Amino acid sequence: MNKEKEFISIINKILNKTSMDNILIGIGDDAAITTKNIDNNLVICSDSIVEGVHFSKKYYEFEDIGWKSLSVNISDLASMGAIPNYYTVSIGAPKNLSNDNFTKLIEGMKKCCDTYGGSIVGGDIVLSNQLFISVSATGRLISQKYMTRDAAKEGEKIAVTGNLGDSLGGFNLLKNNFDNEYLTNKHLRPTPKINQSKDLVLSGVNCCMDISDGLHNDLLNLSKKSNVGIHVDVEKIPISEDLIKEFPNTFLDIAINGGEDYELLFTFDETKIELPFEYYVIGTVIKKNSVEISYKKNNKEYYPNLDAWSHFE
Repeated sequence: MNKEKEFISIINKILNKTSMDNILIGIGDDAAITTKNIDNNLVICSDSIVEGVHFSKKYYEFEDIGWKSLSVNISDLASMGAIPNYYTVSIGAPKNLSNDNFTKLIEGMKKCCDTYGGSIVGGDIVLSNQLFISVSATGRLISQKYMTRDAAKEGEKIAVTGNLGDSLGGFNLLKNNFDNEYLTNKHLRPTPKINQSKDLVLSGVNCCMDISDGLHNDLLNLSKKSNVGIHVDVEKIPISEDLIKEFPNTFLDIAINGGEDYELLFTFDETKIELPFEYYVIGTVIKKNSVEISYKKNNKEYYPNLDAWSHFE
């Protein structure tokens, strides 16, 4: 268990003792949902980005940082089947942060709001040794249904909304002073899958999460929450031509391990649900056994080089 999961486990042990009468979905998913009155359902999430952990000013423009701070929260809302309403933003600002760069930071947030919806309604600014931004976002469900990571059923197909590994590929290029505009933009400007989220929840999909910690790590989370096993056909994982070109020997491991793609990972019964957008079936939900996730390539067992994404490592 990595350090982040250990901390979440401690939080769960302490706070789950608190009254949950008005909480429909609580700690442990991408976002929380309050009250069981569908007309008043409030979806809440929070995420932080910290200099040196989630971004470096060597590679990021300040507008990119502002965009990312909101987009990662919007992705959490999307994974639940919600759209954004309001944000509060707390900024830890170093003494040397100029007015010009601060303006670009806020402009990046504004552009993200204009693209995906929602308004910044408040927050806080404090002095900090390094730049950090903490965002709390509220949204609303678009229907009477919602999606969670604990609803996968044996026999369902596992699918993703788009290419995997591009963000990590872009990051690796940036830190080694190489460039590929497609890959680096995937890392610098995450794109929440709001439209696909709407289609998923309206089509009857119940199990969904966003891929923020890497495919393998997030499949483990889904497996544990849903108490199921997972089989993945690695040749079906969608991988961009750019990633293959730039990393011809390691693209598959990057796709399996890479964090911050923010594609949606979901399960569904393909005999009952038709989806109106392009998606990629990568595996099947199976009965839980001693191996939570199994991989196959060309009908043979495949053992990827696992280096699961973690902000604590």
